[in-house]
Amino acid sequence: MIKFSIDKDRSFHLRSAAIIKINGRVLFQRSVNSENWFLPGGRVEYFESTEVTLKRELMEEFNLKVDHMKLCWVVEYFLEAGNKKIQELGMHYLVEIPEDHELVNNKDEFKGEEDGYIHKWIEINELDKYKIVPEFVVPQLQKLEDLNDIEHTVLTVVRNLGPF
Repeated sequence: MIKFSIDKDRSFHLRSAAIIKINGRVLFQRSVNSENWFLPGGRVEYFESTEVTLKRELMEEFNLKVDHMKLCWVVEYFLEAGNKKIQELGMHYLVEIPEDHELVNNKDEFKGEEDGYIHKWIEINELDKYKIVPEFVVPQLQKLEDLNDIEHTVLTVVRNLGPF
C-alpha cells in the first residue's frame, strides 16, 4: 500500500474512500477499539488507481461489487497527534449501490467481511452526534446534494484523536 514513514514521527498515506448514501443515511466504519467513525475505504496499493482501490476495498469489506462511482472530494489532510505528523491525500467517491443489497438492511452497528471494524448507517441529520473524522466530512455530506464539481479541501488538525 502507498504508506510510508519518513521517520518514526512522520508518515504519508494515499487513501480512497466511499461515500455510500441511501435514504438519508451514510455508511461509516470504525476500528473496534476506537470511537472515531470514518468513511469506508482503504489505502491505495502501488500501481493501483484510487478507483480500483475502492472497488477492491468494498469487495473485501462488504462483498459489494461496485460499477458506478463519481469523484467528489480531493482532500489533503494534515494531522498532528502528539509527536506524530500524518499527511494523507484522500480521494472520496460517491458510490452507487443497489438499494436491495443486503448491506442496506442493517439497522444497528454490524460487522462486515473484514475483522477489526464495526459499521453503521448514520442519518445525515444525526452526524453531529458521532465523532466523525476528518471533521470536514460532516458539513460536506450535509451539502452533498449541491455538489456539481469536484471539491478540493485542505484540512489541518492538531490534537489527539486517540486510536484509529
